Amino acid sequence: AVVSTQSTGAEELGGADLHCRESGSTDYYVEGYDEAIRRTRDVLHLHSDLFPVPAQWKSEGQASTQSDLALTSSVSEVISSIADPETLLPFKDLFGQGTICCFGKLAGMKVGLIGGEGAMDEKGALKAANFVQICDQTGIPMVFIQGTVSTGYTRELSSLMRSVSMATVPRVTLITGDTSGFAYLALNGQGLQPDLCFHWPSARVSGCPDNEPLAVPMVTDAWEGSSNMVCDDVILPSETREVIRLSLVAAGSFPESSLRRGKNRVMKC
Repeated sequence: AVVSTQSTGAEELGGADLHCRESGSTDYYVEGYDEAIRRTRDVLHLHSDLFPVPAQWKSEGQASTQSDLALTSSVSEVISSIADPETLLPFKDLFGQGTICCFGKLAGMKVGLIGGEGAMDEKGALKAANFVQICDQTGIPMVFIQGTVSTGYTRELSSLMRSVSMATVPRVTLITGDTSGFAYLALNGQGLQPDLCFHWPSARVSGCPDNEPLAVPMVTDAWEGSSNMVCDDVILPSETREVIRLSLVAAGSFPESSLRRGKNRVMKC
């Protein structure tokens, strides 16, 4: 038997903060019963049209402004500009905070938005894998926004790659800045066959290992990526919302999995 004199409270043994921030066992942190009911209604509305539209979603279908969006904008700013105003519903926002996962609407369409900024760790990869599975199971198309590197190849990153590769809903990728290594691949990179992939002029993709710096000989910038068919087009920040909207409509117009299986692209050597 082991006897410890350490004093441990209820929170350390398994409270809300522990499971929202550390274990990832819970999806939302709420302060009380009323907030829990409101958040539950938000989630139910997202997955069923039988429930009333939440008050904060009344503005769905309105175009959000992108006049202030620049090549230096953060991934969270890009996500906010793509979604209809006040429709974002974060997923596990206290867990793996370097990876952003949000449900939302784009021109009234339900959409899952996944963004990586900085380094993706094990928590971020696990969070994204869970989010991808939920979107695929509920028929919600996904948009991946990249400016990400990973902290190395992990079991959680492998789970994310598997979840993305098996998803049958439309998947569109936008690369806004530097991305490299396994994180680039896991967040719907070219190797996982996205329906469409777009670069901002500021995008740079590197295939170098995650523990090495972004090496110039291994870097593909936006224009080289377009000429080599690594991406489908180079777009401006001001065009992003409309291009993503049209891409999701186009990808969703094909029968399920008609583009998802055996969609290997011919790449320029």
